[in-house]
Amino acid sequence: METITSAQYHQQHLENRKGYEVAYNTEGYDRIVKYSDRYVTGSYREVQLRHGVHLLLYDGTWLRDLSVESSFDTHQWLVARFHLAGSSRILISRNRDKSFKADYIHQTGKNYLFYLSDIKQIDEVAVGTELTILILFNFDFFRSFSTGSEVLPNPLQALLESDTLPLFHRQVGQITYQMHLALQQILHSPHQGMMKRMYLESKVIELLSWQLTQFIETEQGQYPVTSLKPVDVERIYQAKEILIQNQIQPPSLIDLAQQVGLHHMKLKLGFREIFGTTAFACLRDYRLEQAKQFLQEGKMNVEEVANVVGYSHLGHFRNAFKRKFGITPSACRVGKIVME
Repeated sequence: METITSAQYHQQHLENRKGYEVAYNTEGYDRIVKYSDRYVTGSYREVQLRHGVHLLLYDGTWLRDLSVESSFDTHQWLVARFHLAGSSRILISRNRDKSFKADYIHQTGKNYLFYLSDIKQIDEVAVGTELTILILFNFDFFRSFSTGSEVLPNPLQALLESDTLPLFHRQVGQITYQMHLALQQILHSPHQGMMKRMYLESKVIELLSWQLTQFIETEQGQYPVTSLKPVDVERIYQAKEILIQNQIQPPSLIDLAQQVGLHHMKLKLGFREIFGTTAFACLRDYRLEQAKQFLQEGKMNVEEVANVVGYSHLGHFRNAFKRKFGITPSACRVGKIVME
């Protein structure tokens, strides 16, 4: 595995780039970088939400195994990390405390919460696809939601009580169905401009609320630990993406299992373990969430929306939509409130 510093990586990235584009403020509040060099090809997007909150999206393919050394000064950023594809290893040492060392693995289908400040870091990445979403939020943003009576995990409780926070890194658990839906909505936002920024911020807060709930339940022993191997988890997430990408004509469960290299019963049980429901219930909910967004935009009529999200029978679409949201698609389109 080749090892370089972050400065060397940046320099070689510039010298060996095949394509490099930077766009600032395409929406008025973001930065998008597209790149292709001998190490990686992909894109990076940074979205500035309210003061003290950043949303980062990485989508790329590593072309070779690589180890990159970096150094980070003292800061006040908590990081929530959601791994949708790919894995990486991070080796940590403290700048001022040479005795502190840590070794973390980030895996597909897992979510993490951490505070790592004043450190030297080595990122080890492997050949393959990486899709990661990170939320950086500062101490003041976190404190702004406090009522003073929360029962929080110890590291976060300490943050409410002082201006300092010990280093910590937690694998909170599997990316749940609710988290996965919010992540997909972030990746495929239906809005533009100011409305998109408001929408993204609402989804970021939703994600953090699901993650903190899971963190608390895990510490209290309420959250189940998966028995699946990391490679199986990755294949189940791959199956979910295949369903979404082929939502008009989705494959059967057996065909889907063959595409991702799992026995169909393992895929079926894996969906229930990770997402709490069946593969096609996941697809149905995704379709209906998409339909709700299209209807609220008001650019298509009900029949057009039904066709776009994969319903060939309008009556089936109406019934499914009403069961999920409590109102008809027509009522949603004219602005009535849906039940979440």
